[in-house]
Amino acid sequence: MRRFGLMRTSAMALAIVAFSNTAYAQDADVDSVEEAGSAGSRTLDTVVITSQRRESTLQDAAVAVSAVTGESLQKDRVLSYSDLARNISSLSYTENSPLDQEFNIRGITNTRLDSPSADQSIGIFIDDVYVGRSGLLNSDFFDVERVEVVRGPQGVLLGRNVVGGAISIYTAKPEEDFGGAFTAEFGNYDSQLFNGHVTGTIAENLTGRLSFQSRKHDGYNKDLTLKRDLDNLDSFQARAQLMWEPDGADLTIRGIVDYSDDSSNGIHRVAIDDPNAAGQGPWSTTRDAISALLPGGLDIRESLPQSYRYTGDNSDQSQVLRREAIGVTLDIEKGFGDIATFRSITGYRTAEAYSMYDQTGIGYRNGFGVTPTPLAFSFPVLEDEEITQITQEFRLLSNGDGPLNWLVGAYIQEDDVDKFDKYLAEVPLTVLGTLSGESHWVNNGETSSRAVFGQVGYEFADQLRGTVGVRWSQDEKTGTVSGLQIQTGDRYNPTDTVPLSPLITPFTDVAYSQTTEEVTPQATLEWEPNDSILTYLTYSHGYKGGGFEDTPANPAAATTPYNPETVENIELGLKLDLLDGRARLNTALFSMKYKDLQVTQTDDGCLCNITDNAADANIMGIETEMQWVVNDDLFLFGAVTLLDTEYEDFVDSNGLDNSGNELQRTPNYQFNIGGEYTADFLGNPDALTLRLSYAAQGELYWLPDNFQKEEAYGLIDGRVTYAPQDADWSVSLWGKNLADELYRTNIIAFLGDEVSTLGAPRTYGISFGYQF
Repeated sequence: MRRFGLMRTSAMALAIVAFSNTAYAQDADVDSVEEAGSAGSRTLDTVVITSQRRESTLQDAAVAVSAVTGESLQKDRVLSYSDLARNISSLSYTENSPLDQEFNIRGITNTRLDSPSADQSIGIFIDDVYVGRSGLLNSDFFDVERVEVVRGPQGVLLGRNVVGGAISIYTAKPEEDFGGAFTAEFGNYDSQLFNGHVTGTIAENLTGRLSFQSRKHDGYNKDLTLKRDLDNLDSFQARAQLMWEPDGADLTIRGIVDYSDDSSNGIHRVAIDDPNAAGQGPWSTTRDAISALLPGGLDIRESLPQSYRYTGDNSDQSQVLRREAIGVTLDIEKGFGDIATFRSITGYRTAEAYSMYDQTGIGYRNGFGVTPTPLAFSFPVLEDEEITQITQEFRLLSNGDGPLNWLVGAYIQEDDVDKFDKYLAEVPLTVLGTLSGESHWVNNGETSSRAVFGQVGYEFADQLRGTVGVRWSQDEKTGTVSGLQIQTGDRYNPTDTVPLSPLITPFTDVAYSQTTEEVTPQATLEWEPNDSILTYLTYSHGYKGGGFEDTPANPAAATTPYNPETVENIELGLKLDLLDGRARLNTALFSMKYKDLQVTQTDDGCLCNITDNAADANIMGIETEMQWVVNDDLFLFGAVTLLDTEYEDFVDSNGLDNSGNELQRTPNYQFNIGGEYTADFLGNPDALTLRLSYAAQGELYWLPDNFQKEEAYGLIDGRVTYAPQDADWSVSLWGKNLADELYRTNIIAFLGDEVSTLGAPRTYGISFGYQF
């Protein structure tokens, strides 16, 4: 382990600081500050979290967790999960397509979550309701109270068991006092954003809240074939809430209904010559030939995706993305004095998604008559997906101030996913018969998950506490799948009789089934020598269910599951409050050993996604977060993560030995650093705020073979806000990726090319805010 020495040295240094320091401080958010007492000096703000299913402050929680308030999300213009990844230690984000969002925490990634039976490694929760298909999670962050990101396996308390970590979004609750806010933003790429909320009392003991957000922008990239934008956006989200709290009943009932809808012209794909492969790939060769014909050449943000006519259609179809989702949550909390509190959380979510994209972004029929190589085949993918999900969680947790506390609960989840995949390909090189024709897959899957869990904590002394918990989980996955040979051959080779890859042998209504169960224990020992120091040692066992391939090649592949994965995690944590509440330093060292790690990658032989189980994988790392109120005007913050990852024993389905390689899509380091400066302006005290942040990540390998990689890069964001203290309005200038860094969020390695998806370019604009 190359960085183990650094981790060990850092841990000893931090331990020395901990045992020598006796300063007292409050717990804080990453960038919020508040006035402290009559002295007038600012300290870090207290943030209450619920990641351990009890309210606690960030510094009192014996778990590696980051919390970002809604105010901080607005300051950093965090609208999406890719934005969030810039602000959170150990969290990174890649994206194969809008339906394949890939969250990575400490090296564990949701890669290609296509199959109806697939589980997430990183759990997404909205108001404690698990969202099982992240690609259908198209809602922006709006009217949010806070976001909590828990790192490492959470096998006991977080509703659905998660093996890598969890992102929990808590929306703002209804309030008794009437009030609201409204924001309007305008920026480059003709971007427009409007959001707002109104809240207040509707009737006695009944409060409500209405929230919405509308966002649209032109495309960051161009489709030269149809002369239109790509990666554009037109989205709308809304949320309605009611909360009833009858007098004297110690009862809260909260109902939430949310709606989201978005659409675009699809994604931009650009082929870049793979420096690791001999010769140049067919699509980058074609791009170069077209570029030579255009004045000024072909820009990297320009592509030529083609339109296609699937069997049965009356017209050609071009790239498109449409998503729509509705969610309903019922949260009931009932207290029973000093004995216990009962909570029931019921969730219902239904969503639809329709996406068609050209995998290579250019083909033989490119409109320029340029055909330098017959290997430049076309392979569009159409995905049509519907999901209905019902979840129910019950919790009963103890009240009272005694040394003993406990929690018991049960969890049920029912998923019904219907997925329709259409593959179509055209290849001028007639000897490649498996890359011509049209194949369809109809995959209808159901998942039934059951779990019971419990946890007991005991305070042995004022400074020493212990907690043990255990969870039993069972996942039953059933379904039927058909692999249909719709058409063989294409316009170049109409007499070909071989099915389009990955289909080998057509089949109809093949049933698949898998039932797995696991017991996942967790134990934590906490030592708090004084009010400013918390140390903890945790052992946890994580589990993620198995599943089946999305587009199997034949009946045997349709019924052959990949196995569940498990992890053993040991973590040593330290949380420090320093400088009389003006600074914080939190750090965690961890070592995780995975068994049967699920690894999904795009196979360039069949142009399909295949999931293998790596026998073993090891991850070691250290993560540290820091906040410091330097004085009443200046606040600094930062975080760093170092990772050492390795596939210990992994030969994939193609026979390639990846043992000893680094885990795919995992930066070997990440850090972010920033500051906020407040100054008097135009005679108004503390009216001007300047905020600047820089987020960077080290190189990562895109695939387990460690051939293709993304070089290290960093992104600069900034915001200037003018908000007089006695005014109910504000105005801000903001910018994202100010240096216009070119970076990629995905690549697929094909025939000597890296077919790449690009991150967002420089964006900037002006924001007007009003509150009442």
